[in-house]
Amino acid sequence: MRNEDSCKAFERYLIADSYLPEHAVKLWQDYTEQRFLNKDKNDFYHNYVSWKQKDNQIAVFTTRSYADLEMNKKFDCIFNYDNLNEFVFEKFKVIQSIYECWAPINCVEDGHGHLLILEFENEVPQLLYKLHKEEERRNTIPKIHTRLGFCTIEDFPFIKEKIKSY
Repeated sequence: MRNEDSCKAFERYLIADSYLPEHAVKLWQDYTEQRFLNKDKNDFYHNYVSWKQKDNQIAVFTTRSYADLEMNKKFDCIFNYDNLNEFVFEKFKVIQSIYECWAPINCVEDGHGHLLILEFENEVPQLLYKLHKEEERRNTIPKIHTRLGFCTIEDFPFIKEKIKSY
């Protein structure tokens, strides 16, 4: 798999296309419990199925990851992919990763979508609530929707330049 060091600065960002309120996460937690009935359960499983949202946390669905990322991966920039002048600098980290929304794992895997639990140093920035609010256990994202990127402040100028050149 691809590691972060092998990525160019303009490639190092995740894209989120929806956020899940706590009741929607509960639908996925229940689904995970059903799928794990006869499987070994580890700490990642137990942490996920017992997770309750705190004021400084949010669950988001991200599309394909650019690399394998360790838990507690830190970011400090959130930007609107379709309006690059709309961004916030706020420190946060990935505290849980749920592969394809149902399998809790210890990383964010390269090339796959994940339900991620993000934890902010302060409150969740309002920009995140521009994402589609996914309230079901299926994709209801409209054709036109806000996409947000997560990266580091250092990489943002390179990402911004590359996206503008598309």
